[in-house]
Amino acid sequence: MQREALTTAIEALSWMELRRINERLALRRTARQLDIREESTLRHAYRLIMEATRRRNALDHLAVQALGREEFEALNLGVRSFLRVYISEVKYGGGPYSEAVEIAEQAREILGARELAPVEEALDLIPHMEIQLEGLTADEATALRTFHPAWYVRYCTELLGREEALRLLQAPDPPNYIRLNSLRGSDEETVERLRAEGITLEEEPGLEHVLRVTDEPRPLNLLDAHGEGLFTVQDKASALAGLVAAPEPGMTVLDVCAAPGGKTGHLAQLMGNRGRILSLDFSERRLDTWRREMARLGVENAEPVLGDARKARAFPDVEADLVLVDPPCTGTGTFNRTPSGKWRLTSRSIDRMRLIQRRILYNCADHVVEGGSIVYCTCSVTAEENEMVIRDFLQVHGDFGLMESEPRLGLPGLMGQDEAQRLYPHIHGCNGFYLAKLARA
Repeated sequence: MQREALTTAIEALSWMELRRINERLALRRTARQLDIREESTLRHAYRLIMEATRRRNALDHLAVQALGREEFEALNLGVRSFLRVYISEVKYGGGPYSEAVEIAEQAREILGARELAPVEEALDLIPHMEIQLEGLTADEATALRTFHPAWYVRYCTELLGREEALRLLQAPDPPNYIRLNSLRGSDEETVERLRAEGITLEEEPGLEHVLRVTDEPRPLNLLDAHGEGLFTVQDKASALAGLVAAPEPGMTVLDVCAAPGGKTGHLAQLMGNRGRILSLDFSERRLDTWRREMARLGVENAEPVLGDARKARAFPDVEADLVLVDPPCTGTGTFNRTPSGKWRLTSRSIDRMRLIQRRILYNCADHVVEGGSIVYCTCSVTAEENEMVIRDFLQVHGDFGLMESEPRLGLPGLMGQDEAQRLYPHIHGCNGFYLAKLARA
């Protein structure tokens, strides 16, 4: 194991626990802090971070078995983070026992033998231990086997039934997808350049400009073609939202909760840079990212608007032909890509998000022309954040109605919302996602 990669992973995991930030942000901060620039080191560290975060409940369960709960919780952040990486690699990494010895030796160099002294005995015990499930409920045992919080296991079981919930909970990581950007170049030329770089691509049926990435020798965002704006990394479910919205050249479009700009760029592409897009977001920092993304993609018809969409007065004075709203959500559909989210959320998070989403959607209704439409989407699989928000909206806004969302890739929505779409990682090979299209009479 690269010593620098282990050092980076330990530091990043400590930042994640201390600041409750996600994997990518923690890695970026740590790389700057430690001045780590080697691509192979960063990729190795990222894998260690992701695997340790994905399985955190099972890793902690084993650590508590070996040490005792009070002793584990008393460990300093660095040692606790190392222990998670160690258990992840030893129990789930598939390597020989000699790798466990090597990891422990490197940790002594990184953290110091004195810091590691409280866990030395556990380092010898853990490779030979198995998770003890005696005395646990069925949901708690499933949570440890599938590496999810017990509350989420219960939720998915109630929503989908036990068999389907298990398939969702055990879904493999979805592939990466890219959307080719015709504002910067032809699809054919971009694909040719990417394949020359060793990127293996497959067409994604039913989704124009969207390709599945089956092999990427280098990170996609480090390629020259990415820097030139010829493509953007975008999950196919997110790209589906733009195609369902189907903006036409010359339209006025309101993009709500728009940063960092993936959907704005897609809307502009579909409009051929003709018409007007107003992109509303609450964060100046996020809008700075949005501006850089629009410049990279060659978007010329979009304007940033700083404002909190929960407040009616934050909206620009405009009546739009189309409103696309992707409000803050729990992100339960992205647990594969951002596993840290699993451990930050609780069951109460769902209802808190639902209230925010409902308020934002209600504000959007005031800015749709007669005959216009709203596309509402989230990367969550919960009914509260999706079907229930739409149900409540339609009960209050009788001049809106659900319309068929096309192209159709997902399953029908729940609660009789057949026109809406649901996508799941285990079925559709992408983020969990919900989208509904609402037309104003």
